[in-house]
Amino acid sequence: MRTFAYARPARVEDAAAALSQPAARAMGGGTDLITQQHRGILAAESVVDLRGLGLDAIAAEGEGVRIGATVTLADLGRDEAVRERFAVLHQAASAAASPQLREMGTVAGNLCQQVRCWYFRHPDLTCWLRGGDTCYAQVGDHRKHGLEPGDCISVAPSDLAAALLALDATVDTSSRPQGIPLADLYRKASDENRSTLALAPGEFVTAVVVPRAPDASAYERAGERHAWSFALAGVAAARFGDQLRLAAIGVSNLPRLLDPADPLAGLPGLEQTAWKRRLLSGLAGQALARVSG
Repeated sequence: MRTFAYARPARVEDAAAALSQPAARAMGGGTDLITQQHRGILAAESVVDLRGLGLDAIAAEGEGVRIGATVTLADLGRDEAVRERFAVLHQAASAAASPQLREMGTVAGNLCQQVRCWYFRHPDLTCWLRGGDTCYAQVGDHRKHGLEPGDCISVAPSDLAAALLALDATVDTSSRPQGIPLADLYRKASDENRSTLALAPGEFVTAVVVPRAPDASAYERAGERHAWSFALAGVAAARFGDQLRLAAIGVSNLPRLLDPADPLAGLPGLEQTAWKRRLLSGLAGQALARVSG
């Protein structure tokens, strides 16, 4: 395992400056970054720990809630106001990873984590998403991958992303404190830029804001195990009066808004993933039933 420099700044400006340096990486709880370091698939020369910035509060904001970037998943899941007013967020936070990892993993870390594709995380392979020429999943085992074709068929893994997308949340960053729609945190990877995060060098998430509480919300997910199992698919539903918002992870490169009237639209399935269409349809039906007025 490579060694690296470690910094724990106390100001957002200092953290942004440190992260602007080549091969610098942000760290929240370290549950994803350190495992990538251990496998030798992340060449970080310096790690910038964001936990000294005071971004670990959950606070009411208007009709909604502001959640700091370094709030842990466990603390988010334990917050009574979140449990009572934003059930989908409570359920997603409580379902992610395992109890031990939820005590360390952070909100921003969960939103910004790398894909769980076994080819991407193989220490001896350099797949397309890591800068290579080949998406090995497309020529190999892709039973747990996406439902749409592309240069990369790995899937967005963040449970929180589905819940927050359904809640129409916004994200504050170090350079955009006014906030951006959660969907704009993500981008399709391209030949020029293989990242699926739409963050500039030095930019990092500082908070997530949910503008208002839904009338009802729910999260449904399916995994191979109840604990320490990333979702094969996860669907979040939220109802605001007569408006329904439905979002999914585990089905495409990015967290995806779904049409409540046709959740499978635009997701044809691949050679080995057609079964996921049935799973997605079932999860969407269950989530929508739970928020039905």
